[in-house]
Amino acid sequence: MRIDVLTLFPEMFQGPTNESLLKKAQQKGLLSLEVVNLRDFTSDKHKTADDTPYGGGPGMVMKVDVVARALSSIVNRPSSVILLCPTGKQLTQQKVNELAKQEHLVLLCGHYEGVDERVREMVDEEISIGDYVLTGGEIPAMVLIDAVARHIPGVVKESESVKQDSYYDGLLDFPSYTRPEEFSGKKVPDVLLSGNHAEIAKWRREQALIKTRQRRPDLLAKANVYLALLHYPVYNKRQDIVSTCITGFDLHDIARCACTFGIKKYYVVNPLPAQREFAELIRSFWMDDSSLEFNWTRAEAFKLISIKESLDETIDEIIRAEGQKPTVVGTSAKAVGKTKFKDLKREMSGAKQPYLLVIGTGWGIADEVFERFDLILEPIIGKDEYNHLSVRSANAIILDRLLGR
Repeated sequence: MRIDVLTLFPEMFQGPTNESLLKKAQQKGLLSLEVVNLRDFTSDKHKTADDTPYGGGPGMVMKVDVVARALSSIVNRPSSVILLCPTGKQLTQQKVNELAKQEHLVLLCGHYEGVDERVREMVDEEISIGDYVLTGGEIPAMVLIDAVARHIPGVVKESESVKQDSYYDGLLDFPSYTRPEEFSGKKVPDVLLSGNHAEIAKWRREQALIKTRQRRPDLLAKANVYLALLHYPVYNKRQDIVSTCITGFDLHDIARCACTFGIKKYYVVNPLPAQREFAELIRSFWMDDSSLEFNWTRAEAFKLISIKESLDETIDEIIRAEGQKPTVVGTSAKAVGKTKFKDLKREMSGAKQPYLLVIGTGWGIADEVFERFDLILEPIIGKDEYNHLSVRSANAIILDRLLGR
């Protein structure tokens, strides 16, 4: 992996990046780390990289032309340009896992009162390390580099230790002990001395859950759930197996619902190229800069949409992202499901296992698909025999019952 850092204070990186695992990673050729001085791209003899803000006010603002020249000197696509600033999205283990899969990262360290707003148009995303303000983006950049480097194969000698870190699977780490066996009357738990690896693994999992509930109960409240809207194979009114059309309503309304209830990704599954192109056209419209400025909340929801050809392709992507197969949960208006909403809600709330909820279109999912479901939810029942909710209404009820408060 290659990481370039753009900063006004390159000397800050000399210590942290030249010690411990980061030093070894660079020596092994696993990580190429370059720290670039933004002042080298100024145009005056005083190397001025900041200026007073238009409209007045305290502090200084980093100049857009300096940043632009620095970025153009190093950015070779494909690369991801990240601005470290307090207004960015908070860095999480999930984001670290995503960044670790990239070949080239460019980290721009904000400073002073921030960067000229036009700089934000040059970056792919903005990241913060917490809800507090630091002097600049240099320390957040170091945090990101260290977190990402641990996931580069070969950097950490024992890869299993990375998987056992806090937050890797959504839990805090379990308690660890080493010699002496007893200290000041406090002994190492007997199970760790037993040599029974199955019991040790069970104890560690239980302790990790206990610690997480006590110290970070918010982590357990986040279910690891994906959503798929299936357009084939489904039935039409005559019970023929067909492929239904993607509608704009389904894209808009279900994406907004998915975003509201914390769904990780909303898959729109359709085998027809023209239908996928249609969906992508709508998605790209709401993701461009003018639409983002006009209705940012809609753009936020549309970020969740991923358009796929098949259910297999959807499941494969989740496996790549999560490192394991999701529990696939089917839905139907027919009385074929036995899994109670309350039971699945309880199961999902404390599990690291990913779940994929599959919602059908048309007159329901074809019977052949039900063989692939690990669980099938009970149907939504109204007051009488009429039972023909729109897919958008059914989806909203299902997500509220499973993920709502």
